Amino acid sequence: MKFFDNQKRRLVSITTFVACVTVSGLLFVPFLQIQQLIMTRTQGVNDDGTSSSSSYYHAAFGYHGKEISEKLNYAHFLPLGAGSNATNTSKSSTLNQVKVIVNYTVMDPSIMNRNMNTVMHVHASNETLIKRSSHGDGLIINATTGQSQLATSIADNRVKDVRAFVFFTNAERNQNFSNPVNVNLTLGQRIP
Repeated sequence: MKFFDNQKRRLVSITTFVACVTVSGLLFVPFLQIQQLIMTRTQGVNDDGTSSSSSYYHAAFGYHGKEISEKLNYAHFLPLGAGSNATNTSKSSTLNQVKVIVNYTVMDPSIMNRNMNTVMHVHASNETLIKRSSHGDGLIINATTGQSQLATSIADNRVKDVRAFVFFTNAERNQNFSNPVNVNLTLGQRIP
């Protein structure tokens, strides 16, 4: 009988240990969720020519970036005309515009009638982020299909090739709701 009592105590000890590990693991899950948030720091230039740094987070739980499907409709990288150079106001330079229009389809109806945003990152050929633009306060997605247009100007005449990334986010621009559409453009190029 003493043998069975020892086995019973071991079984109770093992069961208690497993229960403790399980409970502590469940308490640890929110910490893991926070740790799994993906943070990317991007360096960029604001519309007024000043440098800035922003943090964009993509939550590992909840939204997975496939709520909206987007497809390139049109893009261009064209000269706009003369504008003031941010570094020397006595010189004149040509402003070049990057414009991207995407067609979108809502894949998850739970985001209908919500305030969303579309963001465009423009990178130079060396992958440096040179401009970032969005719809400011956002836009309401009220149809399952539609179009979003983003445009920004670049005053640096040395930039001849760019890569633009367009993606949908929430209004605060901290959760991705689509995979990015990206397009490579050379100065003077239009993509119908």
